[in-house]
Amino acid sequence: MRTRQFKNARIVRAANGDWRVVYEYQIPGQAGKFRKFYVRDGINYIHDPEEKELAAQQLRDDIDYALAFGFNPFLPQEILCRQISEQESILSLENERKKQKPWSIPEAAEKFLEYGRKCGLSENTTRTYVSFLNNLKKYVESMDDPHIPCSALTDGHIQDFLDYYFFEEEWTPRTYNNHAKFMSQFFTRVSKLEKKQNRSIRYEIDLSDLIIKKDRAEKNKYYSPIVAEKVKSELQKDPEIYNYSKWIFYSCMRPKEIRHLKVQDIDLLSRQIKVPGPNGKTGDRLVPICDELHELILEMEIDKANLNHFIFGKGQTISPEQVYEDYFRRRYQKIKEHLELDHNYTLYSWKHTRVVSLITAGFDDNQIMTLTGHRDRSAFEAYKRDLIIDNTIMKKKTIDF
Repeated sequence: MRTRQFKNARIVRAANGDWRVVYEYQIPGQAGKFRKFYVRDGINYIHDPEEKELAAQQLRDDIDYALAFGFNPFLPQEILCRQISEQESILSLENERKKQKPWSIPEAAEKFLEYGRKCGLSENTTRTYVSFLNNLKKYVESMDDPHIPCSALTDGHIQDFLDYYFFEEEWTPRTYNNHAKFMSQFFTRVSKLEKKQNRSIRYEIDLSDLIIKKDRAEKNKYYSPIVAEKVKSELQKDPEIYNYSKWIFYSCMRPKEIRHLKVQDIDLLSRQIKVPGPNGKTGDRLVPICDELHELILEMEIDKANLNHFIFGKGQTISPEQVYEDYFRRRYQKIKEHLELDHNYTLYSWKHTRVVSLITAGFDDNQIMTLTGHRDRSAFEAYKRDLIIDNTIMKKKTIDF
């Protein structure tokens, strides 16, 4: 270990008023022997005690700074000036790098796409990447800190993002896996690109353990009666999310559709809800209003509200402002954690629970399809298979024990 050639400066506050700053520097060729140097630099011309103290402290700090960056009082003055100037330039550059604002998600996305275009990325691939990045940007906008730097995102954030879209947007395992692989590629490249501009930036994200879905990954999980009762018991403590869950159950609408739902979309006379195409998975469709949902609508006094207001808006009421995309899921997550439910149980599971209940009660598939939005029988049969429902096999008397 190399021994320091100097001792840090200190202030000498003499009683006679002759203040100075003293530092010691090792005499060349004489190891362990130091010479003292006294510096006053006009501090004794200051008569106000507080100002004099501040000036002395500043002088001490300046001397320590110079010593730390190579100042040697035994070198010729010309060499000293050049040496200090070089060190100041290095420090200034380092400070400038530290002041650089880290990339936001939109900025990082644009840098990534710009790099891809320079590398000859095809238009089709670029469009796919833009779609993936738009999903990530929408997720970040719903976070508690929507301005979080790209470098501050963690593997936990990305896993949560993937889980949200898989369940709430009904991604296929293939879509989920494509996003997962892309996220790994995106953060690997962006971390390198940003470090080129800002050496002080640090990316801690590690996506090597992201969950990859199997082709037949379980996603349409419904609540059994026992689980449903426990969840409803917790939901009743929060009227807003309780009504929101009931709305999903009675209407079989997707969370995204309900978030966009306005008073004007509800026709109580015809007993139906219009789900506009951009928000509905199967285009424009009409959802029938059963007696239970009709009762909920009247209970929430939706029929008395402004036509352009959102049913589940900001402020836990009917409002002209939408809640953010992930609002209800984040609140529901606390209930799931409290009950220790696995991640396959979601708000959308209430739709699946409704379908299972109706099938078990003997309702016709064609009637149920008006709720689920399935356009053909084959798609609905596939949906039921995912739910693992068959209401006919091995459910009557067989052989006694």
